[in-house]
Amino acid sequence: MASVKIERAKFIETVNSIIKQHSGIGLNKFSVRWYSHLMESDILNRWICFAAASKAKIIDLNLWPQGNHVGPTKQVLHFPLEALGAQDHPFIQCLFLTNVSIKPHSDICGFTKLRSLHLHCIQIIGDLLGLLLNCPSLEDLEVIACSGVTDLNIPHQLDKLRHLVISNMRIQMVELHVPNLSRFGYNGGTAIPIVLHGCSKLQKATLTFHMTWLEEDNNKVLGHVFHGIPSISAGKVLHVHASMHTNYPVWSSQAPNRYSGILQLSQYLAFAPQLETLELHMAYHVSVSRCWHGEGVSYSMHRHDHLKTVYMSGFRCYRAQVELLCSILEMGAVLEQVTIEPMVRIPYSCDLLNLGIPRDKICEWAHRTSERFSKVITVAERPEQRCSYAISVERL
Repeated sequence: MASVKIERAKFIETVNSIIKQHSGIGLNKFSVRWYSHLMESDILNRWICFAAASKAKIIDLNLWPQGNHVGPTKQVLHFPLEALGAQDHPFIQCLFLTNVSIKPHSDICGFTKLRSLHLHCIQIIGDLLGLLLNCPSLEDLEVIACSGVTDLNIPHQLDKLRHLVISNMRIQMVELHVPNLSRFGYNGGTAIPIVLHGCSKLQKATLTFHMTWLEEDNNKVLGHVFHGIPSISAGKVLHVHASMHTNYPVWSSQAPNRYSGILQLSQYLAFAPQLETLELHMAYHVSVSRCWHGEGVSYSMHRHDHLKTVYMSGFRCYRAQVELLCSILEMGAVLEQVTIEPMVRIPYSCDLLNLGIPRDKICEWAHRTSERFSKVITVAERPEQRCSYAISVERL
């Protein structure tokens, strides 16, 4: 504890010395990374007032250097947003905050030049939407593991917003008017209504669902992916991460509707005719894992004239996976690269899912299916296999 106090005192002394020697003119970036329990609010306020008086364009305050994104800690310091609007003219262009509390409201000023706003593990006490109303220049918005927000429903247009990330938020819905959005990311426990109005310039969407959902659950997840983003038709890159559970043996002959969950993707791809890259990362939760030895049925789907790259991880030749990929192989007119990876790459998935992978059977299926559709299917190797191969070559 004594060493921690010495380190804390030395750190504060160093920062105070730098501030004292600085002229306060032409400050571009003010950044502090420190553990909040070792910082007093009056010290933090003094530093923020210095940054504001110096008209720093970028303020980066991270009071949780370990980068935990679970949520804000119980005791956090308050960040004075009002200090950034106390000057005669707006100056702040980028504001990055981690593990503090803020009290935004609609009357707050000084943010008309703000282009990037990242809120990570923030206690939001007040009106976040009111703050966003006063950010007409906002291009980049990340809201990750924050508390105090139930919905992100902004009625006015965020005309310049191009990059939006919403992650680990306990919210019920997202509804934004973002005509120039090009990149969108959602990371959450369950599928929620996501409505992005007018995003005709959307290029890439990444959607991650942590909680296991039933594959037979009638499009609950995939329906949100495509119907919830009306302008996904312009998208060129789509990444979907999902954890799935099936109540049926995945190797036996089943009626097609038993696999409505994942097989509906073949239908929904019609909503994204400009799609060039599809990544589907899956974690299947089944009591017994066996490869499907049948040929696989190609389900009805629209022809894709732009889809060039397909990557599927967690691919174990389960029937639903086989039939989805066969549909894509049949209707992908310009497919150049198809890769399947047996390893499960979903975050938060059980490590046991990667034990006992029947790689030889998967490779056998890939070879047989490649000949059937006259398209190359690459089975991604394990990292340790690639390393051992490199070592053997070097020794030769």
